[in-house]
Parts: sequence; structure tokens; C-alpha cells
Amino acid sequence: MNSNSDQTQWIWQHSDWPNFSYDEKAVMPVLERCIQTVAPLKKLGTVLTEQQRLDWEAAILLDETLSSAKIEGELFDRDSVRSSIVRKLGLGVGIKFDKHCDGAVELLLRSIRSTDRTITHDVLKSWHQLLFPEQPLITPMTIGDYRDDEMQILSGRYGKQTIHYVAPGDARPGVTGQMDQFLNWLNAPIEGSAYIRAAIAKFWFVTIHSFDDGNGRLSRVIAERCLAEAEKTNLRLFSLSTVLEQNRNEYYQQLESHQRGNLDLTQWIIWFLKSVEQAAHNADAEFERVMHRTRFWQTHQQTTFNPRQLKLLKRMLETTDFADGISRKKYKSLSKAADATAVRDLTDLVDKKVLEAQGEGRARRYLLVLSITKL
Repeated sequence: MNSNSDQTQWIWQHSDWPNFSYDEKAVMPVLERCIQTVAPLKKLGTVLTEQQRLDWEAAILLDETLSSAKIEGELFDRDSVRSSIVRKLGLGVGIKFDKHCDGAVELLLRSIRSTDRTITHDVLKSWHQLLFPEQPLITPMTIGDYRDDEMQILSGRYGKQTIHYVAPGDARPGVTGQMDQFLNWLNAPIEGSAYIRAAIAKFWFVTIHSFDDGNGRLSRVIAERCLAEAEKTNLRLFSLSTVLEQNRNEYYQQLESHQRGNLDLTQWIIWFLKSVEQAAHNADAEFERVMHRTRFWQTHQQTTFNPRQLKLLKRMLETTDFADGISRKKYKSLSKAADATAVRDLTDLVDKKVLEAQGEGRARRYLLVLSITKL
């Protein structure tokens, strides 16, 4: 079927919906590269100590939670997300709490820890409630149930808006019918590649757009769960949303073009598999950072740091934000410290051989003494 011979506008208006197809010959080489890239991570996950597994998973969950929210234009507080993760993984006591951040972390953990359980309407609705623990202040929405009206994705100012997509179903019974088809397929025995299944599941769910809001985030959770099934693990090995956020414009273009196209998902599946491959590459670097953090804290387990210094060190060890070092000005902004306090903190870290100073004057930057080395 092609869109030139069929006068439908949206993919779900095709008479064969939702019988998706793809060109196996075009997809297979990309799938093989994807599997080869993920395979070493799967093996690595089996030889780590329990503590290393938890540290690695905490880092992946942090990236995934922050990036998935950022795709939707929402900026979560990093410390609140991290606090929820360390509490839920038993790594410590969190210092901050935010119910939205906590719900997003709980959703990720709940979905990938239960790959042996069937996803039902009620499960999806409970996941939606985790994403939205309270009603938005401005626009009321249905939480924990499917939408009961037409869903359009628009952009532009009122009166001159562009319609990017109209979802199937304009009332709850119609949406439920669409979801029946999706869940029957999702819960059936896997035929073919589980990675391709993840690509189709992500696209199909977000195309139905069954909730008033949160469909993009839930579609990525479903994809991550399918990938966990493909890898036969309940440990998230990489963050897919980080790659999607880095390529956000292309991500939306891929979705929009296929939602207007025919039922051939070849190009979407290829793009999705390449994103998984990139996420696996990124995870290798993330693992090195985890190992680096382990060595760092072992080296400095007897060293005393104040709360401001600890905040800096955690940021430098957990992210690439200060890969080229941090200036005194940026440290003041991060720690909310006065200039004299910032100078005293940084000088103390240099004296303790935690940081080393490079450059002079305003060009001076402070870098971690221990470098990240490949294990």
C-alpha cells in the first residue's frame, strides 16, 4: 500500500491498520549491528558486583528520567531525581523529594522489574497516575484513564496553528478499542526480533495517543521494557531517552512523517535501532564513569568534604557538565557561595589533591585529579 493510491491522511485511517510491515532485507544489517553493540553490556552486567550493578543502574536511571522529561519540555531537578533513585535502590538517604520526580523514577523501576507480568489497561492507567500524582494547575486533565475526546497535536499561535497529528478515536470507547488491539499484540508470544518489537511498540502506542498527556513518556517506558525483555534482564543497560533527547528534532520528524505515511515502518525501525546502538555506546562511557566514581570514593573515603564541595564532586563524577574543569564563577553559581567562600573551598580541594588548578586569573579552571581510564 502507498499513500499515493490511498487518499487517507493519517496512518490509522488505512484499511489495513494496524498491520505494519517493514523491509527485512534493509533492517537486518542494522539489527545485527545493534545486537552486537548491546551484547558486551549484557555480559558486563553479569560479572559486576551487586554494588557496581546498583551504581551503574542509578546512573542510567538518572539519565533516562531527566532526558525523558526534557523531551517533553520539562526540567526535573537533578538532586530530587537522584534522591529518589538512591532511596529506591537502597543506596542511601535522599536529601530532596519531589513527587513528580519520584513518580517518574518509580514508573521506570516498576516497568522493568516486572517484565514477566502482562501489561493490561489497568497497569497502563496506574503508570499514568505515577506520571501525574496531582492535577496540573492550569489545564485539567484525566489522570489514570484514557482520554474521552479527540486528540490533536498542534503548534503555532491560536488561529494560525499547524496540525501535526490527529489521533484515532474521539471518545473513550474508541480509544479503548484501539488499545485492545495494541495490548493483545504486545502480550502475545514474541515472534521475530524483540528489538524490532520494541520499535513497533513505541510507535504504535504513541500513535494511538491514548491519554490526555504523557503519551511520549509512556511510549518510551514501554520501549525500554521491551528492550529489557529482548536483553533478558531487569537491569537497564543504557538510556534510550538520552539519545532521543539529543536528536529531538529528528525524533519528532520521524514520528510525524510515519504517522502521515503508509504502514511500512522500515525507516522508523532503522532509526530506532540506530538510536539503541548509540545508547549502548553511551552506556560504555557511563560504565567507565561509574568505575571512576568507585575508585575516587575509595581513594577519598577518609577525606572530609563540606556539603558545597560534595555537591560539586558528585556533579563532576556523575555528569560531563564539567569535563573541562570548573571555574570559580561556575562554582559560585553551583554552590550559591560568596566569592571568599568559593576560593576557600576550591583551594581546600586542591590542597587535598582532589582538584588541580590550571591556568591563571579568569582563565583558571579546576579539574579532578583522577582521570577516567578505560578498564
